Amino acid sequence: MTPDDLAHWQAWCGKPEWREELLHGPDVLRLAEALGWDADALGWPPLGHLALFLPPPGPRGPDGHPARGGFFPPVSLPRRMFAAAQYRFHRPLIAGMPAMQMRVIDRLVPKQGQTGPLLLGQVRVEIWQEGDKALEEVQTIVWRDDGPPIPLPVPASPPPAADAVFTPDPVQLFLFSAATANGHRIHYDAPYASGVERYPGLVVHGPLVAAQLLGLWERRHGPARQFSFRAQAPLFAGQPIALAAGDDGLQVRRCDGTVAMVATAG
Repeated sequence: MTPDDLAHWQAWCGKPEWREELLHGPDVLRLAEALGWDADALGWPPLGHLALFLPPPGPRGPDGHPARGGFFPPVSLPRRMFAAAQYRFHRPLIAGMPAMQMRVIDRLVPKQGQTGPLLLGQVRVEIWQEGDKALEEVQTIVWRDDGPPIPLPVPASPPPAADAVFTPDPVQLFLFSAATANGHRIHYDAPYASGVERYPGLVVHGPLVAAQLLGLWERRHGPARQFSFRAQAPLFAGQPIALAAGDDGLQVRRCDGTVAMVATAG
């Protein structure tokens, strides 16, 4: 990643992309199914907007993501991940009615990580309906180099304390990928996940885990006005994931006790 590379990629910043879409209720229900969320009893699922404004059809890269050079710059670092997000929910979205989405890359910042160079991208998303801003989202996207193989976590005894536990399987990962049009192969292609990206199994989507954590909070407190999360360690299909809500915030632990995600809601 040279200064010239960075300058070239930063040309993608500050260029808003607007789209209009009729919000399709069945799309949100498919996401609810992927989360195990009873929409009839509980209403709109947590982070339900992730099932809306899906990427348009187009070329895909070798990792399954949309080919770089469209909305995202042609970053040469091979790995890309959704690392964190901040949300503000201003008003409920209404299915069956049109809405507008704006998304823009606000900035790209180079960093040095444990595995080598990183590029952090801040992506801002807004959804508007009936002339009002309904939702704001700020995503942190990370591009990085290849890293060493990651071992499969060994379950701790006793398991981490939790308010709720879920164990995602490959079917749930597939359903979430389909509901959100997430083509990243680490979530459904085990040979690719282990042979190319060097994970010990299928990787659980960060937003899937974040939605489960927000769902835990909303079952107790009702719809959130704001929510933020930051992923800290990968999670894998077939292993229990512990969700906890305490006075100091929301937390996710892997089966080995490692903190995999921290979050706040209010």
